[in-house]
Amino acid sequence: MPWRNWSDDDELLRDIGDAARPGPHEQQVIDAGRAVFAFHGAALDRDLAALLYDSRLDGLAAVRGPVSGAPRSLVFGLGDLRVEVELSDEGIEGQLIPPGPGTVRLLDATGPVAETSADDVGCFALPQRDGPIRIECVVDGRRLATEWIAA
Repeated sequence: MPWRNWSDDDELLRDIGDAARPGPHEQQVIDAGRAVFAFHGAALDRDLAALLYDSRLDGLAAVRGPVSGAPRSLVFGLGDLRVEVELSDEGIEGQLIPPGPGTVRLLDATGPVAETSADDVGCFALPQRDGPIRIECVVDGRRLATEWIAA
């Protein structure tokens, strides 16, 4: 390593800047952290619906394991509102309980990826998506989001 002339303020500042500047991998981590912070910070006006049922955790599935290719059923709840979801290779189908119209969004770690409307009986369909997902619903002015789902 060449000798540094730290008596020269300009060279000292350049060296400090070089030492503090992140490399390409560190910059990816910083960018991902900023994206997560921004994404979660934007979620402060949503209520989080708790997982009430997961077919993968059902007693029978725990003994024999999940049936290959079988849809996964999930139920999320917040107060009197329920979101029933079925994940399959063909896509995501769900229903809002109590039945009624609403707006449903599919989100992944990068943000919204699809949006649809629930019909008068609360049914909706979304495209299949790999990786962690979250479903956000707006029903009667209430906004709620499911927990993250490992699809």
